[in-house]
Amino acid sequence: MQESDPNIAVIYQQAQQYDAIGDVYNAVKLYRRLLKLAPDWLPPYLNLAAIYKSRREWKPLLHYTKKAVALDASLQDVWWDLGIAAQALGKMRLARTVWSKFGKKKNQNKLVSLQLNHSGMFELIWATALDSVQAQIKSVPHPDSGLHFQDIVLFDRQVVGYQVANRRRYPVFPELGLVKRSFFRTYSCILESELPKDIRLLEKLCKESALGFEVWSNAARAKTIAGKKEYFDGSLFADAPMPLVAIAAKQAQEVEEVLAAWSVISLKSYTHFEDHG
Repeated sequence: MQESDPNIAVIYQQAQQYDAIGDVYNAVKLYRRLLKLAPDWLPPYLNLAAIYKSRREWKPLLHYTKKAVALDASLQDVWWDLGIAAQALGKMRLARTVWSKFGKKKNQNKLVSLQLNHSGMFELIWATALDSVQAQIKSVPHPDSGLHFQDIVLFDRQVVGYQVANRRRYPVFPELGLVKRSFFRTYSCILESELPKDIRLLEKLCKESALGFEVWSNAARAKTIAGKKEYFDGSLFADAPMPLVAIAAKQAQEVEEVLAAWSVISLKSYTHFEDHG
């Protein structure tokens, strides 16, 4: 076996060390060198696939997962990553072939919790699964995420934690990138009322107008339980003296009309109206 070659073993160890400290350039360079020396040895393909998946670089992920399953067709996780790469690149014929191996269903219409990572923090959002790897966002994500209400995104099947809501624990899956952008923009304001009934009223008005609504003050924090994280309401967003809410709409006028109606009915006002794009 090529991996028994002392020189190959040393190079592989060096590549792993670079990989462990986040030196992607040198890790990739050494893994690729290994593939020239031992083109039928599986570990470098798997490590390269893991690197490119974490970086959301779908073309090289597609390449290395194809190579890996050609060497060992029993690798279910690698097949899954191959399907994700094919889906992300719009290679639907290949994606369908892969998903057929897993019995992938269309339009699952299942509520899922997704974890976004941005600005050195995490954020949990709700989405509706369209199938095993795509979901449509139902929350109003933080502007720094680059995502919007009703965007369609990819997600992984690996469970990274659990979100506790309404006394239920929902598995949390990593979001893997945008598939299709919606037409919604993100707006926010501070309500000059802490009364739950006033917040529920605004949510109801938004829903009736087909707008997205989120109380950004109720962001997620986490604690680790038995190796997994459980997420609860917390302090992802900056503290505000009153509820900070987000509304998703296609234009500002829709938001202003809903807020005006809310002010008339609740006899309360709002401040710090902001268009986040």
